[in-house]
Amino acid sequence: MTAPHDALDAVRRLESELEERTGGDTAEAALDAAREEAERLLADARAAGDDEGRRQRAAVLAAADAEATSVRAAGEAEADALLRRVAAERDELVAEFTAAVLPREA
Repeated sequence: MTAPHDALDAVRRLESELEERTGGDTAEAALDAAREEAERLLADARAAGDDEGRRQRAAVLAAADAEATSVRAAGEAEADALLRRVAAERDELVAEFTAAVLPREA
């Protein structure tokens, strides 16, 4: 794909060469054709840029979604571990309290 600036430079070179080589209607027709080609190239470049932008956006969104899923899973695993630790410490505290409050049976 030709860059927009390259297309414009090509048109300018064509205009200069045609002005030097020919005159009149032939040069004007060639210039019109060159302008049409430049406009087509610019339209193609814009369309390609739009397509690439959409592809990049989709890739960024997919990566962000994957990262969010990973962070969410890590957070859930951490929360589960914390809940297990709290439950174990609670059970230990209940056992200690029970032992201190209730007389030991002989």
